[in-house]
Amino acid sequence: MLSLRTRLALLGATLAGLQLLAVPASGAPASVQELEEDIEELLAEERVEADRLRRQGEFDEARRLLGEHLRDEQGDVASRTLLGRVYLDEGRLERAERHLRQALEEAEDPHQRAAAAAGLGRLLHRLGRDVEARDEALPYLLEGPAAEVPAHLWLAAEIQARLGEREAARQLWRRGAAAGGETSWEELLGRARCQQRLGRIEDAGSSLLLAERRARANGGGEADVLVALGDLFFEADREVEEGASRSAAKAYDEALRLNPAHEGALLGLHQLHQVNWMRQRRSAGEFLERMLELRPDSVEAHRVACADALRVGKLPAARRALGRLRQLAPARREVVSLEAALAWVEHDRERCEELLAQLFEVDPADSGPERTVGRHLIELYRFAEALPFLERAVERDSGDHLAWTLLGRARANTGDEEGGLEALRRSRSEGGLRQDAWRKNMTLVLERLEQDYVTKDFGELSFAWMPDAAAVLEVYLEPFYREAREELSERYGFTPAPTHIEVFRRHQDFSVRSTGFEGFPALGVCFGPVVTALSPISEMRGNFSWARTSFHEFTHVVHLGLSHNRCPRWITEGLATWEEAHRNPAWARNLRRELLDARANGTIIPVRDLNAAFRGPRIIFGYYEGGLICEMLIERYGFPPMIRILEAFDEGLDLDQALERTFGLTPEELDAQLEELVDEKIAALRVEPRWGPRLLARLRLSLPRELPPEEDEAGRRAWQEGWCTQAWGAWQKRRRVDAEEALRQVGRAGEDPPRALFLKAELARASGRTGDALELWEQAFDAGGEDFFARIRAGTLKKDMGLYDEAERHFLAAERAFPGFEDAELAAELRLVALYVETDRRDDAMRAAERYVAYDAGSYSWRRRVAAWHAEEERWERAAFLLNEANEIDPFERGLHLEWGTALEHLGRWEEALREYRVVELVPVALDLQAGEELSARARADLAGRKARCLVRLGRLEEAQEVLEAALDGGLEGDALEEAASLLEDARS
Repeated sequence: MLSLRTRLALLGATLAGLQLLAVPASGAPASVQELEEDIEELLAEERVEADRLRRQGEFDEARRLLGEHLRDEQGDVASRTLLGRVYLDEGRLERAERHLRQALEEAEDPHQRAAAAAGLGRLLHRLGRDVEARDEALPYLLEGPAAEVPAHLWLAAEIQARLGEREAARQLWRRGAAAGGETSWEELLGRARCQQRLGRIEDAGSSLLLAERRARANGGGEADVLVALGDLFFEADREVEEGASRSAAKAYDEALRLNPAHEGALLGLHQLHQVNWMRQRRSAGEFLERMLELRPDSVEAHRVACADALRVGKLPAARRALGRLRQLAPARREVVSLEAALAWVEHDRERCEELLAQLFEVDPADSGPERTVGRHLIELYRFAEALPFLERAVERDSGDHLAWTLLGRARANTGDEEGGLEALRRSRSEGGLRQDAWRKNMTLVLERLEQDYVTKDFGELSFAWMPDAAAVLEVYLEPFYREAREELSERYGFTPAPTHIEVFRRHQDFSVRSTGFEGFPALGVCFGPVVTALSPISEMRGNFSWARTSFHEFTHVVHLGLSHNRCPRWITEGLATWEEAHRNPAWARNLRRELLDARANGTIIPVRDLNAAFRGPRIIFGYYEGGLICEMLIERYGFPPMIRILEAFDEGLDLDQALERTFGLTPEELDAQLEELVDEKIAALRVEPRWGPRLLARLRLSLPRELPPEEDEAGRRAWQEGWCTQAWGAWQKRRRVDAEEALRQVGRAGEDPPRALFLKAELARASGRTGDALELWEQAFDAGGEDFFARIRAGTLKKDMGLYDEAERHFLAAERAFPGFEDAELAAELRLVALYVETDRRDDAMRAAERYVAYDAGSYSWRRRVAAWHAEEERWERAAFLLNEANEIDPFERGLHLEWGTALEHLGRWEEALREYRVVELVPVALDLQAGEELSARARADLAGRKARCLVRLGRLEEAQEVLEAALDGGLEGDALEEAASLLEDARS
């Protein structure tokens, strides 16, 4: 097809010939000049169309149109400039620069020169070549009418600001911000950008909203305007979404609808999802992958990739991204800042300071480089190292509210809560109208700590806790942490610095103090010298072990101190998780079903990616998997290498280097060994996995379309298993019809395997056909099949029918299939307890309950009940052990301390028994859920007698005398007092 210019040229030649022959051409232009004017008008229309295609990300079509123009006329400066902008938006920077330079050289018209200069200036600025941009582009942007265009003024100011020419830049922003009148969306966008750079958030918002209306009226909206709105909302509101009218996410999403390839929208969504970990519907990494896929040479994409890798400690990936940035934009300040951050992380402090000095020389007032280094150190939990960089950042620019926020975080997490609060308040002041949910939340919780909590200093340990709980917590937490400190220091050969522990009554306060947001699914966090933990009387009271949390977190204190906070998150969490189970097997994390699901679906997290799991929805599994890796390494190589790998990270080695030096392994080899361990862990478990959509999709593609021939028995079995998985996957997604169709395919290959029978039983049970379900379950069991849920459901039906022996048989089989199932409602042991209680078999019931608590570290009530059973049988050692574990869950019930004291007395552990009797008096009645009232005179008399009895046994006769006299003076009397008095008299005689 002939191009527009060629077609019109032929028409022009025809017109000229007709004029020579004096033949009238009805409807044709009157002259060649008019024809040329028509050509230019039509070409201009095509340029408008090409520019629209560019702004919508349809780059191929835009290049096709502009290419036709340039093939016909190499000197078409307007089309060449626009083609350069297309290449620039595509990320094809070398071609963009070539076309934009040529356009600038050939342009004669001032408007064309300004357009070409704007494109070239934007490209050079993106690459960090701002000196070239200033010398080659700025003269044309700031001459004649071009100097009144807000977008030109904004770009010129950005270039000068990057070069440290701050006052000149500010003057240009002011000129751009003052541009008024009824202007186009392009001019309004430029004006808004200038206003935003001056900190005039409200004015910028007004200009952008007007620009959006103009753009919609002009043709349905502009992605550039929407991205600018998203950026403004993010700066103004950060994580906060002020409804649909002020949603950064909505603006970015709408921009991507208009232009699916818009780099700014993808970058905006990436930073939005990174700042707020609660956004889990899509991951930040998803947007980065899309950016790199669209623009393999994008400076912004590689900058984000480098920062992302650095923040989770993936140093090889950070180096690769930085290497590409050095090729693309070596002089750009953000790139040099990242290089400085990586140098410091890798212990090349001299190189880091050298790079920062270079940036300082260009612009002494720019706080960005130091803020970048400090931010990455904070992300890596290296708070103490971040402090001096952030102090320097706010010295460079006292108005940098982002640096003040980071400084507040670093101070608070190194134990200086007062200084942290001061910095956060300064950030709020300097930020003006800008909101920051993290800053607001953290300020409120630090103020609450300051106002409502009391601090108790024990030298190497200090605690902040609520006053009403302080007396009881002091009895248990201080010695527990002190003993943990001594034990762990000896094991790791490292004694940590003084540590401050904050014990939070409300989970939301704990979550905010730990992450800045509510909803963090953990019980404790360690920042190194500061530990945050949930109080045993929080909303989760009676459901978790404060001792397990405390031991876990203090393990981090040692790890982070030993490695100066330089070890990857997964290894410190993994070691702490291993330490839990090493200290008490009941503390082992019960995530075996998740492990089985992950192995079945191929979603065990590769060790290279494990750090990133701690910033997403799989954080709890990340703890567990890290623990499995450490367990495996310790079992295979011993404990000392774990200390050596921490020391390797302290020296600045990355994951590959540390694993190779310590164990002679690559990360991939470690992954393979982990899979072997996982298979061992789940080998005895019998439960249908929860199938994920990706595995099911892959399976659908790999399953043969046709049934394998009869002679291929292995092929048929595999075919049946594949369709069984498809059937179970459909049923788990509540797609019954699809499940039944998949089961029909299973039946085509012959007799149903047990998995198919189990699913048919589920279908029958769901339809109310319990008799058919029982029959199908029995068929599956007889065929050698086993499944935890099938046993639980069959046993429950049998129990409801009064067939207790058969119910017991199924529940015992369920326990073998999956002992200690994590959901108490389904746990086989507790089903057996209910069955045994109903059939008056109390001893069997308590034995089953005791088997259950071995898997549930947070089961308070069952520990108390089993302990009472042991006490009745005078098995005092076991009773005391379980009551100690119960106290490690909830130390605020007086009855517990009386029972524990009794057991300890029978064991002759008088000092511990005395402690328990004293704690009875320390527990505030308001915090004892079982009490409801103060101790009666009879109870106080009994307690006094118990204390005196213990004191006599300890030989502390004067103290015993004082206790008895105080009781008698208070009008108390009872058998316990008389018994204690007799003991005292005998001891003195």
